[in-house]
Amino acid sequence: MTRTRLAVVAVLAVGGIIAGLLLSSGGHSNPAVAHVGGETITRDQLETAIDHFRREANAEGTTFPDEKSARFRTIRSRLLSVLVYRKELAQAARRLGLRVTNIQVLRRMGPSGEGEEGSSTDRFQYDTVKTQLLYERIYAKVTRGISAPTTAELAALKNAAMKRYVDRLERETQVRYEPGYAPGP
Repeated sequence: MTRTRLAVVAVLAVGGIIAGLLLSSGGHSNPAVAHVGGETITRDQLETAIDHFRREANAEGTTFPDEKSARFRTIRSRLLSVLVYRKELAQAARRLGLRVTNIQVLRRMGPSGEGEEGSSTDRFQYDTVKTQLLYERIYAKVTRGISAPTTAELAALKNAAMKRYVDRLERETQVRYEPGYAPGP
């Protein structure tokens, strides 16, 4: 073999290796289903939420919809909306300088890491408690300084302020859904 042929073979081999690496990274085993302000929600995260409610239905003795049904797609869409909302709140909390520790989440969950209903902890339940704590901290920061003559008026003013904040947050956060995961019918 001449040097030229050897060089061509080497270039082709390296090109083949690079192409193989690019193709293998494109076939990601945990693809994104949505992007929220630059952060990704993966199929595994969505499946975790679905599995949580599938287990809940089973524990209650009810059937969970078949994955090919319209009812399942509706549930999947709603759960994805929940995950998008959680990402929005987490991003807002970071911008406000707020955080929640694992210990705070576990303490809120109660003894043995069990939730309010006494069921064993799963990832969805943990994230639900974490989001609740973040929401409470955001609420406290957003409504700080609001005053009113009565407790009822104070609550109404604070709730209205938080609603405006969340509405603005949802309006301004860029959300992009992957094909087949966009909300709606």
